[in-house]
Amino acid sequence: MPRALAAIALLLLCVAAGVIGGIDFPPDVSMIHQLEAIRAGSPALTSVAIAITQAGSAYGTIGGGLATAAWLAWRDQRSKAILLGLTVIAERLVIDGMKLLIDRTRPAFDLHPVVTNSSSFPSGHAGNSMAVFLSIALVAVPRAQRLPAIVLAVLASLLVGSTRPYLGVHWPSDVIGGWALGAAIAILVGSIADARASKTAQQ
Repeated sequence: MPRALAAIALLLLCVAAGVIGGIDFPPDVSMIHQLEAIRAGSPALTSVAIAITQAGSAYGTIGGGLATAAWLAWRDQRSKAILLGLTVIAERLVIDGMKLLIDRTRPAFDLHPVVTNSSSFPSGHAGNSMAVFLSIALVAVPRAQRLPAIVLAVLASLLVGSTRPYLGVHWPSDVIGGWALGAAIAILVGSIADARASKTAQQ
């Protein structure tokens, strides 16, 4: 029940970010302008942000997720491997589908230092990294090491997501919505994995 409530709360946060954010939301616009000023005076920091943001790209999330699934299969943990592999594919379809459905315009106040080719909400880098990194921690990591793995996964996704508004390619609400959606998906996946593990232990 606590997991279900957490997932519902996160989904509601995602919906709220989708409804109120964007060009008509003054806090989003103000934050983007502040970050533009910082970026203009910090070329070295911008280079670091560009490098970090790649961890949330398709190569980082799909590649990392499927590589972990393959490792689980190699260790004869096929059920976990299938669950993780399906998660990597399904969560991306969900996020890309939401982008098409909501079709929010990205910030366009200056020239972006990275290339973008999709709608703004939710942030794919934030959502995909949270869903995949956290799912790996919840599915692939043994219980004894799970807490530090969860903390590391969340911190990594927070770091990746925070680069998106800094680089001027996402509103802050896009990133918040992506994080919330990705975390809700990972909680669901972790619950499925734990339920399967408990059932197997009882047999």
